[in-house]
Amino acid sequence: MHPQSPRPRFSGFTLIELLVVIAIIGVLVAMLLPAVQQSREAARRISCTNNVKQLMLAYHNYHDAFRRVVRAYHGPGLKDSGGNTVSTTKRGTAFWELMPFIEQSALYDKMAGDSYSTQYGNNDLPHRKQISSFLCPTDTRTFAYANNAPGAHYAYINYAINFQVAGRPERGDNTSSVCATSGFFSDDPAQGNMTPATDIGRMFTDGTSKTIVFAEKYRTCRTNGAPGNSWSYGAWNVGYLPVFAYGDRAGAASYTTCGGSSHNNVGPTSKPQQAGGLVASTSVNTCSNMRTQAFHSGIMMAGFADGSARTIRDDIEGDTWWAICTPKQGDIPGEY
Repeated sequence: MHPQSPRPRFSGFTLIELLVVIAIIGVLVAMLLPAVQQSREAARRISCTNNVKQLMLAYHNYHDAFRRVVRAYHGPGLKDSGGNTVSTTKRGTAFWELMPFIEQSALYDKMAGDSYSTQYGNNDLPHRKQISSFLCPTDTRTFAYANNAPGAHYAYINYAINFQVAGRPERGDNTSSVCATSGFFSDDPAQGNMTPATDIGRMFTDGTSKTIVFAEKYRTCRTNGAPGNSWSYGAWNVGYLPVFAYGDRAGAASYTTCGGSSHNNVGPTSKPQQAGGLVASTSVNTCSNMRTQAFHSGIMMAGFADGSARTIRDDIEGDTWWAICTPKQGDIPGEY
């Protein structure tokens, strides 16, 4: 008779041990998740910074080609250096003028320089084209087109040009007679304020390293998606125009004719707004399509006239902000 073999013992987790393991895993996930999110945002910020650098490179290449700074908006009625009218149907924003310098020359040439061309029908309108390098992935809002209608309305972007360097603030606000609903806008500096008609040397007398050219904006502030920041909208409705600092050089008066809104567009109070959600009505204190926004956790990417891309915090001193917006006021910006 053989002795009975002992039964094998199967080891396992007790309920308490299992709960401890789950708790440890939960703590580790909680610790790692912010790091993962920060890593993703860092990657997005790098992408947005590269977009700004590309815009600044295009800005300088444009200047080298034409010996003038890019214009906030241009249309028929161009004047040459002698003051003579130049017959042309070319029209569009500063971003449209830069298309040939950001590897979008095929689109520009196809439309013969007219961002509102209808020669290929309503299914191939240039102003509805979404340009990937004009979008910052940190802005995760679903709106990429006016009224959130892909392919049917003006395409939105996340960048805007400084009116103080791309416009003619000393001309004052436009009169209503200058605006037009047809997409045509007077390009004569004696009539409109969108064409600076000068070069980098004469524009940036305060120094190219001390003046902003491009900055970031939300694509739209509104829950209904309009107005918004469109690369292709015209100066007849500046509420959609991709500009900021739209007003006089002294920072005392916002320009509002042709669909603009007075939301502290200029001066020390016009510094970048804090990030936030969509709002039913734009305002000075929430989100305005006439202002820039710092949506990288309180930081905004900006392109300076020397070609550099730098960060601007939403708590920047107001006087310093306006000093880096104005190119030839003789003011010295503080630390930022």
